[in-house]
Amino acid sequence: LYCHGDYDKVCFAPEYWGKDAYNILVWLVFIVMSLISPFVLGDAEMFIEADPMMSPVHIVPEWYFLFAYAILRAIPNKILGVIALLMSIVIFYFFAFVNNYTSSLVKLNKLLVFSFIVSSVVLSWLGQCLVEDPFTLLSVIFSLLYFGLVSTLLFVFMFSKKLFE
Repeated sequence: LYCHGDYDKVCFAPEYWGKDAYNILVWLVFIVMSLISPFVLGDAEMFIEADPMMSPVHIVPEWYFLFAYAILRAIPNKILGVIALLMSIVIFYFFAFVNNYTSSLVKLNKLLVFSFIVSSVVLSWLGQCLVEDPFTLLSVIFSLLYFGLVSTLLFVFMFSKKLFE
């Protein structure tokens, strides 16, 4: 063990008992606070009476589907909106077939991928915004940009394979 004396050892009692006692104290304070006043840590939206005929405005999907939700809201036709929503998710499976690592158009690929990531992030932000005038117009613009960038990426992939083979 290479312990040649007591100077390498750590006493269990003062070190770890102190840490554990501190953690237990913090958890007890949290439990007592939640038992004495349980609604302090709650959300104010929970106390609004439910209306079964109207869905609340603040309900949005999880963060990883916000870009698809923004695309769904950007298209007024229901069927086309659902198709665009599904295609926005299925598009990620097309990227498995794209191998641009050997492409000589590296700078163009980097620009297109960076633009695609920025448009996805902006669409995710627009997906959690309210349905108001500037946000709906921006959703349409960035939805067109999203699908345009994907089609451009796939076109550049096919073009670079045919041109540089």
